[in-house]
Amino acid sequence: MGKRTTIGDVASAAGVSVATVSRVLNGGAVKEDTAARVQVAVARLGYTPNALTKSIFSGRSTTIGVVIQDLSSPFYLDLMRGIDEVASANDSLVMFANTYSQPGREVAHVRTMDEQRVRGLIVTTGEETDARSHSMTANGTPCVVVARPVDGLHSVSLDNVAAGRMMAAHLVACGRSAVGVVCTSSRRPSQIGRTAGLRAGLAEAGLPAPSVVEVGAEADVTAAVATLLRSEPDALDAVVCLTGRLTVATYTALTAAGLTIPGDVAFLTMDEFPWAAALGITVVAQPSYEMGRQAAGLVVEAPEEPVHREFAPTLVPRTSCGER
Repeated sequence: MGKRTTIGDVASAAGVSVATVSRVLNGGAVKEDTAARVQVAVARLGYTPNALTKSIFSGRSTTIGVVIQDLSSPFYLDLMRGIDEVASANDSLVMFANTYSQPGREVAHVRTMDEQRVRGLIVTTGEETDARSHSMTANGTPCVVVARPVDGLHSVSLDNVAAGRMMAAHLVACGRSAVGVVCTSSRRPSQIGRTAGLRAGLAEAGLPAPSVVEVGAEADVTAAVATLLRSEPDALDAVVCLTGRLTVATYTALTAAGLTIPGDVAFLTMDEFPWAAALGITVVAQPSYEMGRQAAGLVVEAPEEPVHREFAPTLVPRTSCGER
């Protein structure tokens, strides 16, 4: 194993002090010929500056911390891609932490990000982490909450009520009138908003409120779908999934029950999937890539006053609702 080149080695090779090398590497005022000698020594020795040491002296690392709830959700893949693209363009690395929707893990991961003195923090966590995020903001670390607005913090989110209304309008246009809903038991603000929009849209069309079942995990979806089918054995003609994470389980439960889509029941879900087109599944998509870019941009820009950016949903119609 070779010895890593140090800043002292560069200083010796260039015939200058360590302080001078540091000034050159950090854009400080140094004579042109001196700076040139330092840069030649850096290139010849293959020196890589120690970002950890730099962060210790500056009191802040160049890393953007990202704490997300569930990597299995298709929403997060494009969100992370957008975050990483902006971070890379601004000389930052991204440190991801997955909480598996466990509040205790959420709190622990956010605390760790604070202890690491990240450049900024992007979270999709619940209210349990808001106090720490507010504290970090007060100490100069920009924090951005994804999927729900929070007073005093930057945030990016979908217009979830509009998403629910969009679902209702599409189902009505496809001739559906009795809707069942599958959502998570965590009662995330995003799903609450989508449910409210769906209810309002159906009511305006003169249709009954949807039947809603909540599940804690994918393993509970089969039983939840069975409950929906029992509640309205003859009338139910549409099932909506309010979170992309449960799409596969819900679709599988419907077909396993012997139902055809869209012949027996329409199926409509949130978030675009790479394979949704192949199965003909109609979705309401979020611009998660752009949401990620905007979230990372707020970290880089660090506005003094809290900024909330809301995004419009997009319907991607296919054949799962009986579209013509």
